This record gives sequence, structure tokens and C-alpha cells, in this order.
Amino acid sequence: MFSAKDREEEPTDDSFTEELSQLKRRGASVLVVGSVRPEHQRSASRRLLGHASERDRRRVLVSTSSGDHHSLVSEPSISDGLRFVTYGSQTRSAVASEPIDDHTPPAIDDDGTTADTLGDLGIAISSAIEDFETDADGFEPSELRVGVDSLLPLLEDYSTEQVFKFVHLINGRVTDVDGMVHYLLPVEPDADVVPVLKPLFDVLVELQDRNNCLQERWSLPDSGHCSGWLTAPET
Repeated sequence: MFSAKDREEEPTDDSFTEELSQLKRRGASVLVVGSVRPEHQRSASRRLLGHASERDRRRVLVSTSSGDHHSLVSEPSISDGLRFVTYGSQTRSAVASEPIDDHTPPAIDDDGTTADTLGDLGIAISSAIEDFETDADGFEPSELRVGVDSLLPLLEDYSTEQVFKFVHLINGRVTDVDGMVHYLLPVEPDADVVPVLKPLFDVLVELQDRNNCLQERWSLPDSGHCSGWLTAPET
């Protein structure tokens, strides 16, 4: 993300490019919106995870949907630089009413960690980051990448306020170590929930399908910069 290897095109505005570079150095949170095809969602996520970079990455892949999160990376299984966290979506009033800091220990199996509540999900993500941090004795800027494949199941199981708090906590945990975190929200940009969550993010990426091609538009809410629509590179 934010490099020639991650993107084929960059905004030509120098101040926009410089602000993106600063975000890369100090850590950033990214919200990706747009009702596009699943393969286009995966393509955007792969690039935000830094798959094309030659640098070593520490990645935490968070799956809240039934999609194959293994397809987001080249590694076929858990490795020293890769952790999987799976949310066991369960729409039920008893779970949705729980505070997000009430939890039971997340289950760990050969495919990573499974969390059944929003609180457990936050703990599992934080634990994966802590393990990486301990092993690496600290992170280089943007070395840590965290990707959440969909916010929709969380918004179905919990109130918007609870999800807002969860995202706020995860964003802080990731950016505290100069990492980058992104969340896919496969809804149209004018959906009611987007302006509610948007203040939590440094970058808003809008996706659209045009003539069987993926296009994206990057915005920086704090400064008002916007890239305009760009053709996304293939992955």
C-alpha cells in the first residue's frame, strides 16, 4: 500500500502523495466500501495487506464471513509472519447484548484462533499482534498489516455503537505500533452506516466495477484530499 509495488497509479497531487507517505510511516486505518464482486474485494484486500512487497510483513487476517481468507496471501498455512483469526458469527440476542469486554477464552486450532464474541475477537487480534511484537522485538513502520474481510457480520450481530467501539480499539492497537489495518464494508458509499464509521479512519477507499474492471477512489477525510477514480492494478 502506498508504494509503486502496491499500486500502479498514484494521485498526481504532491500534497496528497506526501500525506499518504506520512500515514505509511506512522500507521493508518483504512475503510474500504463498495458493493463489488468478491474477487475484486479480495484484490483490494491483498494489496492493502502488502502482498506485492518484497519486504517482510507480519499479517493478521481476520475472517468474519464464510469466504476463504487463505486466498488473500500466498502462504498456504500459518507461518511465523501470518496469523488467522476467525469470527464465529452467531446472530442471537444473548450474544449481541454482551459488553465487548466480557469474554470466554478464544479457541485455538490448526487454522488459527476462533472467537465467538466481539470481545473475544478483539482479544484474539490483540494477542496475535502481541505475539508478533514479542518475536520481532518491535515493528518497522507498516510492517504489521491487519485485514478484516467484512464488517457486515459484526454489524448484524451487534449494535453500531458496539462495532464502533471495537473498531476504535483495534485501530488504536494497530497504529500504536505503526501498523496498518483495513476493513472491508461491502455496501454502497451512501449507506447509512458509512458516515457513522468514517470518522474512525485515516483513509476511505471506494470501490466500483466498471466494464469488468475494478476502479477505486481514495479519500483522506481529515484533509479532504481525494484521488479521483483510478483503475486498480490486477493481483
